[in-house]
Amino acid sequence: MLTGFALLSASLLSACATAPTPLRGEFAQVTPEQIAGSGQAASQRVRWGGTVLSLKNSEQNSCFEVLARPLRGNARPKAGDEAQGRFLACFAGFKDPKVFAPGRDVTVVGRVEAIEPVKVDEFEYRYPKLAGSDVYLWPEERDRDTVYFVEPFPFYGYGYYYYPTYYHAPRRSTTTVAPRVDAPERPTVIDGGSAPLSLPDLPGGLLRR
Repeated sequence: MLTGFALLSASLLSACATAPTPLRGEFAQVTPEQIAGSGQAASQRVRWGGTVLSLKNSEQNSCFEVLARPLRGNARPKAGDEAQGRFLACFAGFKDPKVFAPGRDVTVVGRVEAIEPVKVDEFEYRYPKLAGSDVYLWPEERDRDTVYFVEPFPFYGYGYYYYPTYYHAPRRSTTTVAPRVDAPERPTVIDGGSAPLSLPDLPGGLLRR
């Protein structure tokens, strides 16, 4: 049973790491930064991805400017600050700039056809340029609506230290109102004053001295 569970887990993991159909195939293991640095635009079939910086449409084609980032196992660009240079990817036809908006993640398949110098502020940047065959627009990733709690645990040694453990729970939109607790009623105090207590008259003069 354990063997079957392990095989099922491995198959699920591999399924999660499978790239979409248009992005599958064999590609040259080279980055835009390496192509720009070498100065050689060999006709290599590549699969690059990253964040859209701009999109320009003309009568002939539409060209993406992309900030390249490493890809995950499913070919989606990884989040983070690790960049692999910039590149241009041009496609025949019209691409809607409202759909492929700046900041969206894309993965592109195409062939390197040129290195094109483009001004970035005052710097002339060498952009590898692809003749694109496929472009895949990834859905936006949103943070989970969770709240994190920290529970400290003590450690006794030469000092007193805390090692936090993190938990998360769904955020609740409603506000919890503390139950009302009424104060106990104040006991009634009977003030007898200064009048002495008198005992009732009992037959036979009992309790009288």
